[in-house]
Amino acid sequence: MNRNSRSPLLSLAAPFLLTGLAAPAMAQSDPRISGFFALGVLSKPEYQGSRDQSIGPLIAGRLAYDNYYIETATLSASIALRANVSPWSGIEFGPVLGQRFGRSDVENKRVKLLGDIDDSTEAGAFMRVPFRDVLTSRDEAAIEVHYVHDVSSTASGGLLFFGGSYRFDPINRLRLRSIALAGYGSDRYNQTFFGVTQAGAAASGLPEYKASSGIRDVSLSLTANYVITGGWGINGVVSFKRLMGDAADSPIVTREGEENQITFGLGLSYRF
Repeated sequence: MNRNSRSPLLSLAAPFLLTGLAAPAMAQSDPRISGFFALGVLSKPEYQGSRDQSIGPLIAGRLAYDNYYIETATLSASIALRANVSPWSGIEFGPVLGQRFGRSDVENKRVKLLGDIDDSTEAGAFMRVPFRDVLTSRDEAAIEVHYVHDVSSTASGGLLFFGGSYRFDPINRLRLRSIALAGYGSDRYNQTFFGVTQAGAAASGLPEYKASSGIRDVSLSLTANYVITGGWGINGVVSFKRLMGDAADSPIVTREGEENQITFGLGLSYRF
């Protein structure tokens, strides 16, 4: 097992999953402070495209007042913080700040010879549109767009995520959510994580490869939260991601890795 546990679950899609764990059951008639945190363990790919799994933390938190909230999650190859500054309940939007973890000290000997990728700082924005009481009085659907750009010159590129989610509470103690999304990477981003330079090819024996912009992956995630007693509960998550386009065609994936990326985790939560 590699000690570097920071690798992809949903990339900067972490807020999608965080919303799945921590979304309020319904809008409150009287504004009040509410919150949520979760701690647990994830088994996830060691790096983007890896066939090796690593163990890492599942961390999520949210603090809300009325329609406003701040939330954070460490669920994938990044840690993200975002804030909803919209005063309206029918739409959510605001800034996003995150750190994307690089690739270093990996198990795969050839990929290791490609050289380390430093951590990067990303900034951007998100917009989410929820639709409550879609099929029943206990559900919510939502669509979301999320964009971040590297501001630290590590990848010098951007990521765009778009997709939707559906939450259903079959009983008061149980909340289920499915999340489907796609991720688009710029040419510089995709080249950083999936390209093989001439120097990297000479060192590793992998063929030189240039990755262009395009849809990087599609994913489906399922989350569940069960309340045990009071505000304490159990969270579970399973995610399947399929690499696509130039990401899937990279020799990092085709020769040394895996197109199908699976992550699962379990943790404890507390809601107040």
